[in-house]
Amino acid sequence: MQAIYLKSGERVVPASLRMRAIAFIIDAVLIVTIAAIADYYTVSSNEATFVWKPETLIYIVLGWLYFAGAETSAVQATLGKYLLGLQVVDKHNNRLTFKNATIRYFARPLSIMIMLMRFVRGLPVAKHRYFHNRVTDSNVVKQARHHT
Repeated sequence: MQAIYLKSGERVVPASLRMRAIAFIIDAVLIVTIAAIADYYTVSSNEATFVWKPETLIYIVLGWLYFAGAETSAVQATLGKYLLGLQVVDKHNNRLTFKNATIRYFARPLSIMIMLMRFVRGLPVAKHRYFHNRVTDSNVVKQARHHT
């Protein structure tokens, strides 16, 4: 198991890909449910299109505000990450700035594409630091439990 040591001497353990994927699925189900409810109660300007309706921009903004807002909150985690005991930290184990959380959100699809391309080509896939984390110098770690 890999550990990261910070200046304060506190040891944090990076979250596994499996835990991060489960957290993402929980968050995706939440966002899709909210979007479906909103879509049900709104009238689309073009019902023939399924994916690229004008409301799609609203869903992108909703996802951005959810992920960036939650990861910069006091718990430093989305609901899925929080339920699994994970949090997003910067290189000093502090909260991300909203700017870095925004960059991280919009870089995530590229990160997934890179990971899938490496998998298809038979190359090793990074275990903890993915593109969207490297760009923002952040990491997803198991929550530090403070004993009092």
